[in-house]
Amino acid sequence: MQYTKLSVAGCAALMFGLIACSGEDGKDGVNGVNGLNGADGASCEVKSLKDESGYKVLCGGDSVGVLLNGKTGATGKQGVAGATGAKGDTGKTGESCTVEPITDGYKVLCGNKEVGTLKNGTNGTNGTNGTNGESCKTSTADNGIVITCPNQNPVTLTNGVNGVGCSGQSVTNEKTGLHGVAITCGSTKDTIWDGAAAAGSECTRTDKGDGSVTVKCGDAEAFTIYKAVCGAESYDPEKKFCVLGKTYDLCNGKAYVVNREFCNDGVIDTLCAEYKLNKDLTKASLVQFRALEKDEFCWNGFIMPKCGGKEFGMNEFCDKTYDGKQDSIHTYCRNEKDDVLEEIYQGIGLSLWPQEAEEDDDVTTPKQNFFGDLIGKPLQAKNGDDAVLKFFVDLNNIVIGNTDCGMEVQSKCGGKVYNPNKQFCDKRDNHIYKYVTIGGRKWMAENLAFEYKLPKKVAKKITPATATTPADTVFSLDNVGGELKYENTVYENYPATEGRYYTWNSAMGVDDLRKILADENKLDAQNLDAIEKVYGACPDLWKVPTQADLENLSEMANGAIKGFADLDDNDNKLVNFNMKFLGYYDADAKEVSDSEKAYFWSATDVVVGEDQDQAYGMIVTDQDASSVKTSNKKYAFTIRCVEAVN
Repeated sequence: MQYTKLSVAGCAALMFGLIACSGEDGKDGVNGVNGLNGADGASCEVKSLKDESGYKVLCGGDSVGVLLNGKTGATGKQGVAGATGAKGDTGKTGESCTVEPITDGYKVLCGNKEVGTLKNGTNGTNGTNGTNGESCKTSTADNGIVITCPNQNPVTLTNGVNGVGCSGQSVTNEKTGLHGVAITCGSTKDTIWDGAAAAGSECTRTDKGDGSVTVKCGDAEAFTIYKAVCGAESYDPEKKFCVLGKTYDLCNGKAYVVNREFCNDGVIDTLCAEYKLNKDLTKASLVQFRALEKDEFCWNGFIMPKCGGKEFGMNEFCDKTYDGKQDSIHTYCRNEKDDVLEEIYQGIGLSLWPQEAEEDDDVTTPKQNFFGDLIGKPLQAKNGDDAVLKFFVDLNNIVIGNTDCGMEVQSKCGGKVYNPNKQFCDKRDNHIYKYVTIGGRKWMAENLAFEYKLPKKVAKKITPATATTPADTVFSLDNVGGELKYENTVYENYPATEGRYYTWNSAMGVDDLRKILADENKLDAQNLDAIEKVYGACPDLWKVPTQADLENLSEMANGAIKGFADLDDNDNKLVNFNMKFLGYYDADAKEVSDSEKAYFWSATDVVVGEDQDQAYGMIVTDQDASSVKTSNKKYAFTIRCVEAVN
């Protein structure tokens, strides 16, 4: 509806008319036509001013303002210069030093002041006369001279064979025109041609591989050059060496003492004694000194078989594992005050406690053999067969416990020996796990693999006291003589490529009757062994880490250079959590998800609000990227147990 306004002047004009201003209301006016749509707003832009003093702002082509560049600030006032420092005094001229001769030296004067005396050194005492060396004797033999020197085996110098004389004659090859010299040595004739060869007279070289090289130039007869000769055979000195007319292969390019040493896979090693002991240990005899064969090693100078493929030391011996199935290295017990083992080793000239040489001890150098260092003295049985026999008999007595020092007891898990300094044994299934120490506490360095099953329950109905009281069902453990009976199926845990996946209820043993009895302080009354009282996935003395435990671990890994691969940045120590990215198991879908990540449960769940089906866990996306968040308890994560602390 359209309304019309009356102005004051209009109303005054009506007052002088025939009709007063207060006449009847008129009819409503006709509705007006809709107005036109407003125009689209124009965008704004900036353009540089021609004098480059700033920018003009244009909106819809109209200038709406100018942005001028800021002006340079005024220069600050010059600071006042500091006062000139006072002139220092001129230093004194140093006085020179002179020397004056005295009876046994010189007096030193500096500035006419005596500062010291330099005296002549005294003559040194005459050295002690050396002792006369022992001479060698010679005697003739059929084929040479025998030389006998003190403390050396006799050596025979065999007479050499007379050499064959050679002659040379200039020759010319009529076909090639090449000049040369024909050299004749006995019945052998070779020709050496000039270097300026005609066409077709090039020389070829053939290495036969036995230390000899054949050279043929053009049509001339081939001749042979020998690299080296040992006895009647040629050899290549880059591959072999010669001792007394016999060649030996170099050991990684090095020669060695042939009757003291041998080449062991490219390393020069000492020959070792092979002894034969009879079954009742009443006789020991030296078989030979020889090189080692496969699965052997040199133990204190004696050839011994390796123990399960491994070498062992002086304080160790080879025996069977506790199940008697495999060879295993064991350790003798030790008592430094009365060490029976030390006395046994001293019987063959060895010691478990090697002493350092005193500074005043004479350092002697063994005499060289006539043939040099490549030939060693004949090897002898060390300290005789009787001493060797006593050595092995006494060691055997320690093993079987016939002396006061017996065999140390090894830690074992089922039938397996393990190292408690690096591993622990889950006695529920005799599984051995590696662990690392982080912040003074032990953490599993492997995923838990225990197939956790719930104990069986026995149901018993209690008769009501009155007819109106409903009957009650009470559950107890299926326990026979302290031995629990378990369900056949596992409790919400599933196999993984390494370890197992566990739901949060399985990790914590939520539905385990032992947990319910423990919460009611009734578990001790069941008369169970300690191992049977354990509920939840982790073994005795270990537990699922708390939210705070995982947060501390995550913070440490995120800040370490190598993350979980080395939680300690110390160069001398490696703390490897051995992270495995196995994702989690979805029991509803029956499949593994997020296999590029790792998921670990904590023992902390959400106890208030609407998220009581949630618990905290650590999610690892990389060696140095992890966080602790909540997840639904129904999903199965891996577990790393931590040492329980009271």
